[in-house]
Amino acid sequence: MNEQPVMVFRDVTKVYPLPAGGVTALDGVSFQVDRGEFISVMGPSGSGKSTLLNLMGCLDIPTTGDIFISGSRIGDMSDTELTCLRRDRIGFIFQYFNLFPLLNTLENVTFPLMLKSGKKADTERGRQVLRSVQLEESLYSHTPTELSGGQQQRVAIARALINDPDILLCDEPTGNLDSKTGAGIMDLMTELNRKGTTIIMVTHDPHIAEYSKRTIRIADGRIES
Repeated sequence: MNEQPVMVFRDVTKVYPLPAGGVTALDGVSFQVDRGEFISVMGPSGSGKSTLLNLMGCLDIPTTGDIFISGSRIGDMSDTELTCLRRDRIGFIFQYFNLFPLLNTLENVTFPLMLKSGKKADTERGRQVLRSVQLEESLYSHTPTELSGGQQQRVAIARALINDPDILLCDEPTGNLDSKTGAGIMDLMTELNRKGTTIIMVTHDPHIAEYSKRTIRIADGRIES
């Protein structure tokens, strides 16, 4: 494994200011993620999972404490630098896929690569990544509404992988799928991790969490020991 962790949280606190007083969503959270890990994050509703995910994805910054992504401290970054960090180093997979409805499969997958390079879509790279998530080539010209839920999630995974991110963040990746399709997606995630992809997955399902190698449990904004 690479000696430098891909993610480090050091005594991270997140407080949301409200007129009646601040609400502490995370309270002194510390952990690190090494390259090649497969981690699940679990906790009851309101425990701080969503806040933790937003911070891991650099969609928000901590009130106090430090977060490092691939050695870079996000508190030192401008909005533009954070946008580039999210684009280049973090892949996002969501429960509801979040595909562009007017773009076909190949266009959806190559879109982040176009944003990064500013050039015409690299369709061969898109096809390569789609093959890696085991999507049939006959579906590459289909729009999301012409795909099943499991197929849409495979497209979403391919899109997340297109820029070769350091970390894959997954928010309930099987939550909108039936159990059989969900198991297929988790088998794919396991295979991606076996090949070296670092995965952090937020889930409420203990069975899905069993696919990971380590579980971080959070309650009342704190990591349970």
